[in-house]
Amino acid sequence: MTAKKSSNPKDNENLIFVHTADLHLDSPFHGLSEINPQLSDVMTKATFAAYNNIIDTCIEKNADFLLISGDIYDSADKSLYAQLKFLEGLKRLSAAGIAAYITHGNHDPLNGWSASLEWPDNVKVFSGDDVESVFVEKNGKVVAIINGISYRTKNIQENLAKRFQQKDPGSPFTIGMLHCTVGSGEGHDPYAPCTMQDLKGSNYDYWALGHIHYPQVMATDPYIVYSGNPQGRDPGELGERGCMLVEVNEKGDTKVDFVPVDSVRWYIEEISVEELETEADLIGALEDKMDKLSEIAEGRYVICRFRLQGRSQLKRLLIKEDFLNDIVQHLRENYDIGPGSVWIERLKDETSFPFERENLLSREDFISDILSITDEICSDCGDLKELDEPLHALFGKGKIRHFLRSFDEDELVSIARNAEELLLNKLIPEGEYEDN
Repeated sequence: MTAKKSSNPKDNENLIFVHTADLHLDSPFHGLSEINPQLSDVMTKATFAAYNNIIDTCIEKNADFLLISGDIYDSADKSLYAQLKFLEGLKRLSAAGIAAYITHGNHDPLNGWSASLEWPDNVKVFSGDDVESVFVEKNGKVVAIINGISYRTKNIQENLAKRFQQKDPGSPFTIGMLHCTVGSGEGHDPYAPCTMQDLKGSNYDYWALGHIHYPQVMATDPYIVYSGNPQGRDPGELGERGCMLVEVNEKGDTKVDFVPVDSVRWYIEEISVEELETEADLIGALEDKMDKLSEIAEGRYVICRFRLQGRSQLKRLLIKEDFLNDIVQHLRENYDIGPGSVWIERLKDETSFPFERENLLSREDFISDILSITDEICSDCGDLKELDEPLHALFGKGKIRHFLRSFDEDELVSIARNAEELLLNKLIPEGEYEDN
């Protein structure tokens, strides 16, 4: 039976809902306040701005409900301010007649401190004892079933997916809410680990997942979806961030769209120096890339790490003390901090001199000896440890050990290669051996 059409989507049996997770409200941002207080303030407010944009999306799309699959806050001892701001958003949803269904994850487990705040009637927080089910009704008819479970404590190693009961034949659209690691979950702690088959075996129609910060639709039959975090917080969380807008028609056909809600966007961009000859060329290339990023970000703040790559005589300038720092300072001062502006987080030199290393190695001279010794050091763990030993006294000294750590193998290799480049710059006149 087809429902009558209405100008109000909530008068029919179609479902519209928003899926988000990993809000990490009140995430700390260290190191920016000394460099640029204005940008530091923008970053401090960024997670809250993304949350408000999610609430706006729910209201603008006339959603039936909002799903939040864990890690609302950045820590178990969440601040009162973060809780009050979260409550403000829920009240806005309540005023619009939109329900909110919430599970807690490893960053905000139920055993953490919570203020004595009263949630609106439209809010359901799932228990950490076992999977709970909620029936969603429209026009007196159950149109969806939402199943979820929260983390009672932080370190959940149990496969919680196995606690979810299978969908009964003939049941309406069924949703599972879970903060978990599906598969390897590279780069994330393996909380509540499960497999794709664990989720598919429930026969649910949509799995609203949290914990993995990169947005991804892992499967479409059924839908198994990580919304990702709505606001990137560092160079490990690149590109656009947002939430998932899900529309389900009366036949059960499902449409999932990603909606960007971030206010600050992170990028890592590579710039080739092979066609660049002067400082002006490099600055021009950086400015061109910054302008393009500003356009792509559509009015959002942009923070970017640039990686300089390729072979060029420009290397002789790049290794000069403070050369890169001076360029960064110049570009930061010439780009105002405001919506659409681009802030250089770091300018990283990964370039090399314009000569063939193999040809230099084949020469039987002092330069080839330097290259051979460097290769030997970088390929031998024992030699790398010897390189690290002179620094042990520094890293283990008094209070310093709380702020500094020993170099790992990759960092020691980088130090050795940088030392090699400094020697080559001193020993090889400009133009000699170029491309030879």
